[in-house]
Amino acid sequence: MKRHLKPVRKCHGCLLNLGDHCWIYQYPRGQWRAGHHCRGREDVNLHESYRDWLKMPTVKSRKELRQNFFRAKRRVELHRELVRKKR
Repeated sequence: MKRHLKPVRKCHGCLLNLGDHCWIYQYPRGQWRAGHHCRGREDVNLHESYRDWLKMPTVKSRKELRQNFFRAKRRVELHRELVRKKR
C-alpha cells in the first residue's frame, strides 16, 4: 500500500482534515483500509486538543513578516492607482 499524507474522501467532514494532510495521523489512508473506521473522526478529546492548538499564539518568521509587509504595501498602492483613474 502506498503511503500518502493527503486525506482520503472519507475524511471530508473531519475537523482534523487540513486539506493536504491530517492534523493527527501521518498516513490517514491507513485509518480507513480494510473496512476500519478512523478513530480521529469522532474523538472529542482530539477535537478539543486541536481547537486548543488553534488558539495558541503563533510566531511568524522574518520571511513571513517581510511578505506580509510588501503584500500590504502593494494593495495600498493599487488602491491609490484605482482612485486616480476614477478622477
